[in-house]
Amino acid sequence: MALTGCNFVRFSRHGLQSIRQYWFRVGDRFEIRRQAMKLRFWDERHEHGPGMLFDHTYESIKALSGEGVYELRVDDEIGRQSNIRIVFFDPPSGWKRDRDNIRPMRVVWILEVLPKKRNDWTKNDLTRFKGQRLVIKRRFYDVP
Repeated sequence: MALTGCNFVRFSRHGLQSIRQYWFRVGDRFEIRRQAMKLRFWDERHEHGPGMLFDHTYESIKALSGEGVYELRVDDEIGRQSNIRIVFFDPPSGWKRDRDNIRPMRVVWILEVLPKKRNDWTKNDLTRFKGQRLVIKRRFYDVP
């Protein structure tokens, strides 16, 4: 299968588990995956503020500004859940990949997928996102 887009989209273990927590049907899980795979075509536009990605909007999480953690808003209703957020991490270009993790493209990591009722993030959410970012940094990148 040929790689398309400018990114390689990869789910973290916790990202996959979060999908199972909210969507029980396999078809709904695959629909969430299809929406997240649109990040393959997400390029350097994110450095210029919030904007549109196809039919979804994205924005940096304000409490984690400068950390590279963003949210993609999916307006579709999937599995009776609406206002879905895909939280993802775009590592800085200065991070060098580990020798065992060499990919032909830049990697965008899906940290978590969840339906959200409010606009703001709780302290527990932010701590969880920081922790997932740290795990990815230590496992897959040669950064001191």
